[in-house]
Amino acid sequence: MSSIQRNKEQLSLRISEVLDDIGVSDEIIQKRRQTASFRESIFLEFDYVKTTQYLFGSQSEGTTTEGINSDDDVLHCIPCFMVINDWSHWKQGKANLLMVRDQTTTPGYCLLQLLRSDVPLAEECIPNSMFCMDNKGRIIMKNTALHQMFARLGMVQHGPAAMSPMQPGVRETDVVSALPCLQWPTEARRWLTRDNVGGWPTAPLKSESENCGCFLVPVDSKISGLVGVEWRISTTLAERHLMFSLNTIHMKCYVMMKVLLKSYDVFHDVISSYMCKTVLLHCVENTVVDFWQERNLITCFDKMLCVLYNFIAHVQCPHFIIPENNLMAGKISPLQQQRLLELLARIIRSEGRMLLDIQIDNIGERIRQKFSRLPVFYPYIESRLVMHRLLSGQLSLNSAQFILHIIEAYLNIYNGNCCENTIKQIVCSYGDIRKLYPQLNNIQKKALSYISQYLCTTIGSMIASYYISKHGRIPNIAIEWLQSGLNTDVSSSLLKLATVYYSVGKLNVTEDILTRIDQKYDRHVVFPVCGCKGSDGQLHKEGFDIAANNGQVNDFRNIVSYCVGFMYQEVNIVPLELRQEFFRSSQEEIQRRHPLFDKWMNYAVVDSLPYLYLLQYKVYNSLGKNEEKLRALQKLKNVMNEEPRIQHKETVYNLLGKCMEQENLPNDAFHYYERSLQVRPQHNAANFYMATLLS
Repeated sequence: MSSIQRNKEQLSLRISEVLDDIGVSDEIIQKRRQTASFRESIFLEFDYVKTTQYLFGSQSEGTTTEGINSDDDVLHCIPCFMVINDWSHWKQGKANLLMVRDQTTTPGYCLLQLLRSDVPLAEECIPNSMFCMDNKGRIIMKNTALHQMFARLGMVQHGPAAMSPMQPGVRETDVVSALPCLQWPTEARRWLTRDNVGGWPTAPLKSESENCGCFLVPVDSKISGLVGVEWRISTTLAERHLMFSLNTIHMKCYVMMKVLLKSYDVFHDVISSYMCKTVLLHCVENTVVDFWQERNLITCFDKMLCVLYNFIAHVQCPHFIIPENNLMAGKISPLQQQRLLELLARIIRSEGRMLLDIQIDNIGERIRQKFSRLPVFYPYIESRLVMHRLLSGQLSLNSAQFILHIIEAYLNIYNGNCCENTIKQIVCSYGDIRKLYPQLNNIQKKALSYISQYLCTTIGSMIASYYISKHGRIPNIAIEWLQSGLNTDVSSSLLKLATVYYSVGKLNVTEDILTRIDQKYDRHVVFPVCGCKGSDGQLHKEGFDIAANNGQVNDFRNIVSYCVGFMYQEVNIVPLELRQEFFRSSQEEIQRRHPLFDKWMNYAVVDSLPYLYLLQYKVYNSLGKNEEKLRALQKLKNVMNEEPRIQHKETVYNLLGKCMEQENLPNDAFHYYERSLQVRPQHNAANFYMATLLS
């Protein structure tokens, strides 16, 4: 073996180790995919808007790193029309849209023609903003028809994607609306019989991919003469199926290419990560399986770069399944082409050495460290173990937060409605979810169990609130519902149960439950999770990360603590100190609320740990245990310093102010209300408390 080949193999092995260190390992890739599958399962099971949502892109494939920091890509599938690719699939009783592809449409794109149907479609159901008539007298659906729903939510449209406004601590999300089609068009089905060199993809894999169907994404091609009416044929589900069949070496090559894209400005907005994925799929199809080995990583990477070079040289990047669709058409100017080819030629000639200059994820420094004969300490470079712990913690936290986002969005639909009707509607939703259980896979069942238990807690506390207002007592059915939901997290469901018992004066039972929570709540491990606001992604907790890394990424019930939220239908069990939070906003402030980010303001919400100390303070005060009462009050005072991850800080200061009033310390109370307003000047009950105190 030549020395050059030995050097390339050594460099390949070291780069592979570096990629393992930063999370491009089989373990973290699988955890990322499991997290995406878990979140997608919540969409599929808890479909309160009667649509289906899918998670695509690097986050769901596991082909990202901390430094790449890929967006979340959500495809919002709207099944209100029956999309068909020929007349034989026409369905009676459906609003059918026919995929029209002719000499006027760009390859890989189509028009959607509304067919005459037996479904009575009133004019208001088909507004002019959604359809137009072409020169052949066909009713054609505009590709702007689905954008209106996102505009109402304050989302900004960029081509087919709507981007959520940025919220602190929340990863940027691109949401694409699309229509589903169960059948592939003819130009896609030709891929099923296409030859390949290495036997990939196999015939069964191709068949499974075809069964995924396709989507119609509302966007014109760059070279289209049909502005506003073309729809792109997307085989995204099939491509995800293909990506999941590849090995870790394929993923490492793909990530290396994306790192290059992010490192050089010349690639920005010209070569997309989707083009890189297409390059990877073409390379795998046209090479033997044994080519993709760890010791051959640099050669594999160079192969991908050469294919990309060739695509750019001809300005021709064929879509993997529909090769007639040129992904580069109209996207690269001659000047950009020249710069791209010059840079790629240098990178290919370097045989991997240019990776030493990569600063993303400290890749260059990490490679040098691997080759260093002497132990070198880089304080800013985390070890593989630390990186994997951090990533596992982030993934678990993302899943836990996502559950709250979905459930609270659902409950917000009913907040403020009649209590009886709300209980009935949520019970029906719970029943519908439970009916799905037998037909779900393990990840879907786990997601379902989280949701159903959260609903049990909500139903139980609503029933308790209703009966207390009518009869002054708690029915057994309320306790049964509450007990069925006790495994949502470390504390919030138990705190709801304790709140119910306290509201009817069962102090000893309440004390026992609070003691149980105090014993379970390991502050070195348990992470406070809030669905109301974005949390600071930089706030890590080592004990939480270790626990998340040691367990399954979606088994987080014993290491997270949800905030405790009360809907207005639960007002009769809410402690007096917290009730004013329902009215935190003036009428003028209500008009300025954001339709996405401020929904939580309809609730009375507080973090679990300070709420635990508040309830202990109240219970011990009622029981005449003065020493324990003062100890609980001191814990409430200290909680902000001891737990920096508290999300509803203004509410905690308000609770402290109310406690100080009860202790006959009005100056201290005023001080805490001032601190609360420093955290949140508007939408804050402290404005009411201060006015009342001063009067």
